[in-house]
Parts: sequence; C-alpha cells; structure tokens
Amino acid sequence: MKHFIKLTLFTVCLLVFSCHEDDFPIHVGGGDAVELDLVAENLTSPVFLAQAPGDKRRLFVLDQIGEIRLIKDGTLQETPFLDLKSKLVSLNPNYDERGLLGLAFHPDYAYNGRFFVYYSAPLRGGAPANFNHTSHIAEFRMMQGNPDMADPSSERIILAVDQPQGNHNGGTLHFSPIDKYLYISLGDGGGANDVGVGHVEDWYAENAGGNGQDISQNLLGSVLRIDVNSGMPYSIPGDNPFVGKEGLDEIYAFGFRNPYRYSFDRQTGMLVLGDAGQALYEEIDVVTKGGNYGWNIKEGRHCFNAADNKNPLVQCPDVDIWGNLLIDPVIEFKNSSNFADGLGLVVVGGYVYRGKDNYIDLGGQYLFGVWSEGQGGGGALYAANAKAGSPNWRFRKLDIENNPDQELGHFLLGFGEDNNGEVYVLTTDNVGPQGNTGMVFRVD
Repeated sequence: MKHFIKLTLFTVCLLVFSCHEDDFPIHVGGGDAVELDLVAENLTSPVFLAQAPGDKRRLFVLDQIGEIRLIKDGTLQETPFLDLKSKLVSLNPNYDERGLLGLAFHPDYAYNGRFFVYYSAPLRGGAPANFNHTSHIAEFRMMQGNPDMADPSSERIILAVDQPQGNHNGGTLHFSPIDKYLYISLGDGGGANDVGVGHVEDWYAENAGGNGQDISQNLLGSVLRIDVNSGMPYSIPGDNPFVGKEGLDEIYAFGFRNPYRYSFDRQTGMLVLGDAGQALYEEIDVVTKGGNYGWNIKEGRHCFNAADNKNPLVQCPDVDIWGNLLIDPVIEFKNSSNFADGLGLVVVGGYVYRGKDNYIDLGGQYLFGVWSEGQGGGGALYAANAKAGSPNWRFRKLDIENNPDQELGHFLLGFGEDNNGEVYVLTTDNVGPQGNTGMVFRVD
C-alpha cells in the first residue's frame, strides 16, 4: 500500500493571533493524506483494540456488546476470545455508552496470562436504588493450554463503581509503560452538566454539583492508578497524590467529564486523554499526577455555566480550593452541535504514532478524532504536534486518500495500537450497538 503524503500543509492560521507555536490552533481544511487498510469487518460496535505483550500474530478487538474478538494472522476468528454478554447490563441498540469498554493486558501477560476488562454490569445489591448500573473492573486469565481462549471462570472483580446514569462511563484501561501500574478512567456519572442524582456537592458553589471536582465522596470524574500486583484485590502506589491527605487514595488526576479514551506514549510515557465536552467545546489533555482538569468549573478553556450550558460564565476560578491550578487542555475545538464552524461531536482520544514507517508528518504525531462531524454524519481523524511542555498543540485534519471525498465516512468509536506502534481505527455505521457494520482499519 503506497504511503501517500500530500505536501499541502497549511502555513497560515485563521486566527486573530499570529501563527506562533503556542497560539490556539483551528483546523481550516485538509492536510496530510493517509490510507486506511481494512483489517476486519462484520463486527457490531468495536471500541478498542490491543495486542498482548510479546504477541506477533494476534490482535484483540473489544466489541461493546460484550465480546473480545481475535484477529489472528489477519483473519477475524469466529469464536470470541472471551464472551461477557451475559454479564452486561441490557444495552439499548439505538444508542448506549455502556457495555464492554476497556481491556488491558498485564505487562507480564506472556508469563502469567492475566488481563483486565472494564464492563457495565447490572446495578449491584446495596447500591443506591435510583442508580443505573455498576461498572466492573475485573481480572481474567488466559485458558491454560489454549492461548486463543480466556478462562471465563477465572474472573476476579478488582473494583466496582456504582454509576448514577448510563452515560459518561470513561472506560479505558492501560498499564503505564513507565511505572507498570494500572490506570482507569471514570466519567462524572452521567446525565448532563455534572448535576442531578448521584452528583455530589463540591467546593464550587456557582455550579451545582459535581463529581468532577470532588475527590473524597466517590471516584467519578477521575483517572485512577492502582497496583494489581499486591494487595487484595489491589494496593495503592505510595506516591499517589492523595495518599496521607484529603482525597481518595486511588485518584491520580481529576476534573474530567467523560474521559472515554486515553493512551500512553509508548516512547515517553506521556498520558494523553480525550475528554468529551458538554455543549460547546471538546478537549485533549496531557494528564499529570494530582492534576485538576477543571470540569465542571470549565468546559475546555472556558468558564462553564451549569444552569445554562450554552452561555459560559463571564469568570471563574483559576485554582481549586486546594490551591491546584486548573489545567487547560493542549487542544480545544468547538462542538458542531452548537457552532456552525465546530469540528464535530465527541472527541475520541487516540495515540502518539510510533510506527515503524515513521511517515513524514505522522512520526511522533498524536492521532485523534471525532465520533461524528455533525448530526448524522461520519467522523474524522486529526493529527497534532504532540510537543511535550507546549500548552497548545497545532493540529490538522487527515484526508483519507482511499475513501470517497477523502472523508472517514463512518462513526469513529475508538483507536488501537499494536506492539510495533502501528495505529488502528475502529468504526461503525450505526449510532447504537447493533448490526454488523463495525470495522477495523490500520492507518497506512
């Protein structure tokens, strides 16, 4: 497959600012062109892809409906690696953010066969009766003697989190390449504006709610960091930011609305996260230990108004009650539901590209996208200059060279990465988890 790179990069910014490194970027048209090679099809709702450490032959695809599917030697296998459909809450086929959402292989998977999943289970006993469901982070093991099958009887629940509503579940699991701990992203509990049932009172009285700014009453609206190699069922890393002080010990960073997809740069360990916005702005964050990313004080770089989410407040704090600076995103763009020039609906975080091909303009670039460019339309892919330490990353849209009109043409559900650093794109043509239009592509 040819590696076709258009030399049509834009050298001007359509902004009131001059085009300096730290100016706020806006996408103004096409940029580089890439091709998407079809790897698998006839899935339902593929939301994530991973490759087990040391594996050269197989890719593991997470289907939201409750199956982990294998692509072995380039062929999608009929028998799932693991079928969890019977453990899931009943999904709405027309639209649902629940389901099988996360997968992470233990760094020593080749020796111990341990892996971890995030799925939406029915509401557990003892949970508030008006809540929606319970998120499970569970450990499984590979079937002894059959590496193409997991042992369904090996499940061990690591963490259970009761969810007030059905949306904003986060759902990504990753082991850091630096410290080898398990990281877990959790949304603010759902609904809208971080208010309502299950959204606690926090320190910021101007906006009712919410879980994003709370660190002591629940784990919602946070990225967690735990040690699954000790403790029952886990232990807390001693350098987690709230160990020995106010705040739940599991929390690594907070102030998120729906951190649906994040990843670690396999080369530097930088944690980059896409946080879905409420009404006006979508954002990409570089996450650091103890950081407060602003929700629901801010939506992106703007003051948020929980009482009227389309009209930002004139002013809001720059720091929280604990003295932490509210960290702005490295990328912010307008949501197309309320802006004619918005780029799309729901940011989908991806990966810093570290593939062997090292394309001109894609090597070291952060690939991300949007679920849809507008109501009823397909998604889009973007590439950003992932410059560590820069507060604002320039980004551009990627044209799809081998697609009609050079558009993605499908709803974007997620990304994946293999052991060579190659990046995959997961799509569907259905708004909800139904049918068999789910596809997996490799960026080429």
